Parts: sequence; C-alpha cells; structure tokens
Amino acid sequence: MTVRIIVPHRGLAAAKTRLASVLDDAEREALAQRLLERALRVAHEACDDSVVITPSEALESVVIAAGARLVVQRGMGLNAGLEQARQEALADGIALLVVLHGDLPNLKADDVRALVAAVPGPKGVAIAPDRGGTGTNGLAMQPPDAIGFAFGVGSRSAHAALAEHAGIPFVEVHRPGLAFDVDTPADLARWLELGDAA
Repeated sequence: MTVRIIVPHRGLAAAKTRLASVLDDAEREALAQRLLERALRVAHEACDDSVVITPSEALESVVIAAGARLVVQRGMGLNAGLEQARQEALADGIALLVVLHGDLPNLKADDVRALVAAVPGPKGVAIAPDRGGTGTNGLAMQPPDAIGFAFGVGSRSAHAALAEHAGIPFVEVHRPGLAFDVDTPADLARWLELGDAA
C-alpha cells in the first residue's frame, strides 16, 4: 500500500508567532526549523514519501536535507494547501494519506506507524487529537479523499463529524508523541522542563 505523509508549514518567518512574548524572531525561527527538521526525520523513518506543503520556497534546503520534497502552496490557508497536496497525491496513485503537523517535538516513527495502522480499511479515517482534545495533530485516511480537511479551531470534532456524515468509520489514536505540540509559551515551558515526558 502506498503511503504519503504531508507536513504543512507556514514558513519559518511566519511560524510560532504565539511565542513572540518569550522568544525573539531569530529564536522563533530557529525553534520552528528545529521542530520541522525533527518531524521530517521521523516521517522519513516511518515512510519514504514525505512532502512539505508551504508558501515558503526558502524552506527547500531544509526539507530536502531531511529527506522530504517541497511543494510550493498556491492558495491561502492551511486547508487549501492540504487540498493542493491531496490532489497531487491522488494523481500519483497514493492509497493512504497522512497529515502531520511539524511542531510535534516528541514524535516518534512508531507513532506515525500506529496512526497508519489504525486506519480502518478499506475506507476509513484515523484522528490523532492534540493534548487538549480539541485539535488534530495527525490525520490519516484511506483513500486520500475520504473526508475533507477541517484544520483550525475544534478540528478534532470537525474531522469526526465529516467522517460520520460520510458514513466512514473513524478511530482516534491517543499517543503522547502525537498529542504534544509546541504552540504557546506554556507548551514551550513544559517541553523545556519535561522533554519527552511532556
């Protein structure tokens, strides 16, 4: 079965703006790059087909060095970028599509494999909620167009509702490496204090 991982990214300059109160611009960009590089290394370990969809062409060297491929986003917004990447995956005959955020500092290859393995076949969706239980940090679906993308506020319940409405089975995957992301100063402090235990 062919699997592709898509990692959406806004670009280093636009990333982690909610950390502006505790990190200067250079520190935010360095953190965003470190998190993205780690996420891509893990994705590459779990799957040999990883794509970063981003409006920032400047990320290309980082993406290629991590074993992934960069696709320049044409439209505006996260879901529009993911839809563009999805259409490319469909054209390439990909059977199962995974979306992972690039700010999961404790993500491991086994987390990605578990998300893929959890997808109900032959048609289904697996959702990895964030630590608060409201967002979606990982999403896997078979086929790649099983449901629409609804990333944003309340995306976990939105993705579940899309699957229910389409009559497609879905499961939730709860793993620490998928649940913990670095979005806020409190997240950053927790990660710096607890590391992999965050």
